[in-house]
Amino acid sequence: MRPPARIALVASAAALLAVAIPGSRPAGAQGPISEERRAPVPPESDPARPSRPALADLAPLAIEERVPRQWLHNEPDRYPLRPARWRRRVPRECRTQGGYRDHCSGELRMPTPSGPAAALAEHLDLGGRMAARWLMHKRPFDEWLAAVEHLDPGPRLTFPVPGGRRGRGFGRNRRGSIAHRRHNGVDIGAPEGHPIVAAREGLVAYAGNELTGYGNVVILLHHEGYSTMYAHCVDLEVFAGQYVGRGQTIAHVGSTGFAWAPHLHFEWRQRGWVRDPGRHFLPDPHPLLPPLQSRGEDPTR
Repeated sequence: MRPPARIALVASAAALLAVAIPGSRPAGAQGPISEERRAPVPPESDPARPSRPALADLAPLAIEERVPRQWLHNEPDRYPLRPARWRRRVPRECRTQGGYRDHCSGELRMPTPSGPAAALAEHLDLGGRMAARWLMHKRPFDEWLAAVEHLDPGPRLTFPVPGGRRGRGFGRNRRGSIAHRRHNGVDIGAPEGHPIVAAREGLVAYAGNELTGYGNVVILLHHEGYSTMYAHCVDLEVFAGQYVGRGQTIAHVGSTGFAWAPHLHFEWRQRGWVRDPGRHFLPDPHPLLPPLQSRGEDPTR
């Protein structure tokens, strides 16, 4: 028995739409869509966006000639611990006689820099402690901004720990006797080893453990002078000079540095000024992870 003409026409139209729409499949087809068809167009091949600049088109930068003289040292930063009861809980190797904590960052685990990305980092003087400190306090250099002007300017942030639980938020929201100290980011709790993803397209400006108390850290530079920081990681998946896409895994959750439990300390800056990222996160489509036994908080931030 032949199907009615109307049903046959609808089936033919569905087949044509399946061919015309990328990532779709014919009616009645089983199984997932192949990743090859599902993959989005990479930024470099999008004709509506500027292309990534070549190394020869970027002006070189010698950061030592541009930073304050007092920054030209390799000594770790020192911060006071208040109140005194917090100092008694700091690991012995992080203490000093004056009641301040010295550099205590944990084991550095990251890939060895190589290839064009390493050449770009050397050309722009990225990857060093001075570059990280500059992004934390100052407007990025024009040479750095030229290297990221082709990136996606989207203002919203991908939640950096899929399924993670939000802990302490941004601002002066401390409890008890340390309520007056400002928290420059947000804490997101997750089990150790859980992936951390880039909140936006960016250029890795720093990957290391030379910032006091932050442990293993990644700092990404984004379009229009924005930057994001990912701290306390157990290991890093990237190195300075690499470009990363939104949602790409760049590290894994840990408790390196001054942290009581595995969590991500996430900071968002605009030209050196800290901003509250909480209201700019996109909805997280992943199921919420089970709560940890202890709170993922860093009492020094």
